[in-house]
Amino acid sequence: MALFLDSVDLEQIQLAMQLGIFAGVTTNPKLLAGLGSGERLDRLGEIARRIPGSLYLQVTPRSEAELERQALTLREVAPGRAVIKVPMGADGLRAVGRLREHGLPVCLTALFTVPQVFAAGCARAHAAAVYVGRITRAGGDGVAVAREGAAALRAAGLSTRLLAASIPDADTLQRLLAIPDIDLTIGSALLPALYDHPGTSAAIAEFEAAAASRRPSQPPT
Repeated sequence: MALFLDSVDLEQIQLAMQLGIFAGVTTNPKLLAGLGSGERLDRLGEIARRIPGSLYLQVTPRSEAELERQALTLREVAPGRAVIKVPMGADGLRAVGRLREHGLPVCLTALFTVPQVFAAGCARAHAAAVYVGRITRAGGDGVAVAREGAAALRAAGLSTRLLAASIPDADTLQRLLAIPDIDLTIGSALLPALYDHPGTSAAIAEFEAAAASRRPSQPPT
């Protein structure tokens, strides 16, 4: 199981990396939308320089040829560490093999069903990103799709990693953590769920109060 941060905010990324618990960063066009088109590649390059692990970078293709061109450009942002995110679909499935020929791992993204996860595995994608929160908001059970998708990959002996994405809250995160051998990507809003809790704060306050009330030992008479 690996944990990723879903962000393009440099300050958030720097603070999160200092925790020493993240395997890398995931990005997408929506996160980059606030930047000018000329700034986006520069921002991704700056992220690559600030993190030691994998960097997930998404293509926005209008054709299969454009998909391949964008993927090869993004590879240079983080050589040897880039994972190319490709939207799920017939074109996406075909792209997995083509990009593998260039030595590029692919994460098929925007998956909503277990059959999509299984297809990504059969295509030998590096990862399959399930949109847990969006599935649930649409009336489904995103955690169940993640759990059953991961089970399908294991049952078939497929190496594709299930990446739980679009995680809306701490309760969903906790349920996902009970699923064996999946990866998760979270936004910075969920960071406190990893280290903060009222019970923890209360216990620390008790420790500090006990330490402050300790009387110095009396010298021997």
